[in-house]
Amino acid sequence: MRWRLLILAAMALTLLACSKPLPDAEKLETIGGMYEEYSKAFPDVPALTPEQVTDEMVVVDVRTDDEIGVSRIAGAITEAKFRADRNGLVGRKILVYCTIGARSGEYAEGLREKGFDAYNLAGSILAWTHAGKPLVDAEGKATKRLHVYGKEWDLAADGYEAQW
Repeated sequence: MRWRLLILAAMALTLLACSKPLPDAEKLETIGGMYEEYSKAFPDVPALTPEQVTDEMVVVDVRTDDEIGVSRIAGAITEAKFRADRNGLVGRKILVYCTIGARSGEYAEGLREKGFDAYNLAGSILAWTHAGKPLVDAEGKATKRLHVYGKEWDLAADGYEAQW
């Protein structure tokens, strides 16, 4: 199943890499389609949109340190911090994110299996940018920089500077 997802993602990314920059509406549609495919690997994990995120949720960033070093969702904690504090977070609504939602979906699935009220951010940080939600850098200052894996993953909303 996962190899099919990888093949589909590779095909989509190849098509994107060979074309002109996409308008925001097409970027968001691409993100949605990719997330829909990825989410088939974790069908029991409920997803939330950026608009459904509230300040009461514990937001967990499961990306690498290099990715987090470029930018993150304000108030998000790392996976390591979550693990260190998890006993104190039982009973809280946990929202997990990554770049597009594949890694975070798998992580949220594991949390749900352990009894946590965990959700995946559909389209993750890429969708977050399209919702006009803020990102912060390592010092906590607002930024328009975002780590992606390469040009083909440059699907953030217009006005963001992709880093890879």
